[in-house]
Amino acid sequence: MKKNIFRLFVVCIAMCLTSVCFLINANAASASLFFSDPTVTVGNNVSIVVTVKGDDIAAYQMNISYDTSYLQYVSAKGNTGNFSPTHTTGVVRVVDYLGSGSTSKMTFTLTFKALKTGTTKLTPSGYSFSSGSADAITPGAIGDSTVTIKPVPEASGDCTLKGLSVGGTSISPAFNAKTTQYTASVDFPVQSVAVTASKNHKGASVYVSGNDALVVGENTVTVTVTAENGAKKTYTIKITRAKNPLSTDIFASLGENVKGEIAAEISADIVPTGFTLTKLTIGEKQVDAVLYDERALPAVYILGNDTIEQNFYYLNMGDMTLSAFDYIGITENWLNVLDINMAEIPEGYEVGTFDFGGFERSVFIPSNAETPNHCLVYAIGRGGEKNLYMYDPVEKTYQRFSFAEMGKPEETTAPIEDTDAPGTDAPDTQKDEQKNDKKYEGLFDNPVFKWSFVIIAALIVILSVVGIVLVFRGRYL
Repeated sequence: MKKNIFRLFVVCIAMCLTSVCFLINANAASASLFFSDPTVTVGNNVSIVVTVKGDDIAAYQMNISYDTSYLQYVSAKGNTGNFSPTHTTGVVRVVDYLGSGSTSKMTFTLTFKALKTGTTKLTPSGYSFSSGSADAITPGAIGDSTVTIKPVPEASGDCTLKGLSVGGTSISPAFNAKTTQYTASVDFPVQSVAVTASKNHKGASVYVSGNDALVVGENTVTVTVTAENGAKKTYTIKITRAKNPLSTDIFASLGENVKGEIAAEISADIVPTGFTLTKLTIGEKQVDAVLYDERALPAVYILGNDTIEQNFYYLNMGDMTLSAFDYIGITENWLNVLDINMAEIPEGYEVGTFDFGGFERSVFIPSNAETPNHCLVYAIGRGGEKNLYMYDPVEKTYQRFSFAEMGKPEETTAPIEDTDAPGTDAPDTQKDEQKNDKKYEGLFDNPVFKWSFVIIAALIVILSVVGIVLVFRGRYL
């Protein structure tokens, strides 16, 4: 009896252990399918992400069915393993497996094009799962996908602004979305402005033009707003750029169709070296000018425009014409060329012209030279001094001529009196004696010679005395 009871107890224990192991294996061998539920606008592509989850997944396969009236298959892509899709009308079959081992999650993505509005489902079927030891895994929770397809929203016709401003100034009147005409003013130095235009509808576009390269006077800046449906509205800003404060409305000509406006003032820090600031009266107005010689043409400062560069120009007040303010020389040491007629003509030279690389300039050239091999130009150097400079056309270099300033007489030494001048009756021998006397007279006047002579004479006397003493000693000894 006791043996039977013991046997029954052992069988019960074994059955309990078997049940526990079965439950453990059942829990470990489950796999679940999860689908995303996206929303898409008709005509666009939509992606559905499918996730396989479990504790020991190594492979899976399944069919995914879809409604071809709503969706059009585009592609399928796996994110792990060795993914392989096969597509037939209305069904996508997918197979995937790991090369080794197992994982807790495997995913793949299906992409379709939305064909019409509404709601449609993607449904799995024929699915199976395997573990890392190639054992079948019992399916657990199996989901599906719901795709919502929305219609294309109607294109907006809103082409208005909700804000408009110009950097550095204010617009008038105050902005209103219904007002399309505005004005603004800027100072002369301002050549461009930043226009900020914010649109009412996010689907609209904004284009700004005319806000760069502002001219003196009135400029038109346009802001064009284009709505989603193509409707347009244009806002305009009339921006007035102030005149140059140096403007005089006095113009001079530099060749045909080239005119420049004379500046009212010249800042002292831009006065060229060697020039002085002065005033000119033109009509009823006074303007600043610079001058290097009272006989020379004055130079005025011209305000630049599209046809003439802002710079100094010589002004002929008789016909109100301009000529170039000419610079030559090496880059590190410019020479400001002056009117050659303002310089004194050096001996052996005359006024002529010389070709400087296709440009002829009035210069001094050697007199009677058929083909001059150099010339002299009159210019102001770095130190502000007016000098003649020699130009070497071979080396194309300039060198200060004679190193003497023009307008100052060269220093000369006093002439030596010629004793042989006409009208003297002294014979040649007398002249020679006079010369010798002067020569010796000058020689004995030299203190070094005097002391040398005294020392030598003293040595001779001492040696003589010593010699006499030695002679007498020899006789009597």
